Amino acid sequence: MPFGLSKGHMKKQILLFSVLSMTCIHAQNVEIVTNVNTGRTWMNKNLGASQVATSITDENAYGDLFQWGRQTDGHQLRTSSTTTVVSQTEVPANNLFILGVDDWLSPENNNLWQGVNGINNPCPEGFRVPTAAEWEEEMSSWSSTDGEGAFASPLKLTLAGARSRMSGTIGNLGTFGGYRTSTTDGQGFTKTLGISPTVAMMGSRARADGNCVRCIQDEEVNISFIRNQKLINVYPNPVIKILNILIESELIGMPYFLTNSLGEKIGEGILLNAKSTIDMTHLKNGLYVLSIQSDECPIRVKVLKR
Repeated sequence: MPFGLSKGHMKKQILLFSVLSMTCIHAQNVEIVTNVNTGRTWMNKNLGASQVATSITDENAYGDLFQWGRQTDGHQLRTSSTTTVVSQTEVPANNLFILGVDDWLSPENNNLWQGVNGINNPCPEGFRVPTAAEWEEEMSSWSSTDGEGAFASPLKLTLAGARSRMSGTIGNLGTFGGYRTSTTDGQGFTKTLGISPTVAMMGSRARADGNCVRCIQDEEVNISFIRNQKLINVYPNPVIKILNILIESELIGMPYFLTNSLGEKIGEGILLNAKSTIDMTHLKNGLYVLSIQSDECPIRVKVLKR
C-alpha cells in the first residue's frame, strides 16, 4: 500500500533531517552505497579500485595502499617507488613510498586526515576518512565479524593485503585487509581495521604502513548544502506519528519511496505539494530511509521512528 500524502500544517521550528546521500554536490561522479542499519553512506569501493568487489579476493577491487595522512599523490600506488628519506613537510616533495620508520613525517601531525577539511584528506569532495568509531559501528551490523561478514556487508570489503613500511613489499594478499581510520593511537600509530578470513577487529598500525582507504560521506557537509539550497526539510525527526515534509518547487511532482532497516520498500508515492505529510503511526520503531528521486539530486533522508 502506498503511503498517503496530504497538506500539512507548518511548524515554526523545523528540525533539519540527517542526509544520507546527495551525490550531485560532488564534482566527481562518486558511486555510493548506504548501510540502512547504520544510516551511513560510503563510497562503494576502495580508493584506487576499478570496480565493486565480486569476491573477497577480487584483485580489481583491492585499490591503493595509503600511508596514513598522505594525499593521493602517487605514493599509494602498489607499483610506486620507495625512499628512506623521511619527509619534513606535510606534503612530501615526491610521490615515493617512505620506508624504514613508523611515521613518514617528522615532526608528527595528528590533523592530516581529520574530517573533510583535513590537510591531506585523500577522499573526494564531501567525503573523508572514517573514524575508528564509525568502522566499529559498521562492523556491528555485519552478519559475522570476519572476512565473510565483511564481504557480505554493503561495503563488499576485500582481503587486499598491506604494504610493509620496512621493505615496501606487499604481502598477505587474499589473507588480510587493513582499512585506515582517521583516529590516531599514540606516537607513530593509528587505529586500523584489520580483516582476515577468521576475524575482523580494530588494531593499531604504523602510519608509514600502506593500507586501504574506504571513504565515508560527511553528513555535516551535506546538511549544510541542503540548508543553503533550501530544497527539503522533514520534521519532527525522530518522529512518533506524522512526518512533515517541506520541499521547494523543483521537487514537487517527484516520486519517493520509504525503506526499512532491511532495505525493503514499504511505501511509495508522489510529492504533490510543497507541504506534505507521511503517516508513520502504524510503523514499528526503528530507522527508515526516505528516498526522493529528484532528477538532478537524488536525496536519501534518515528518519528515526519512535
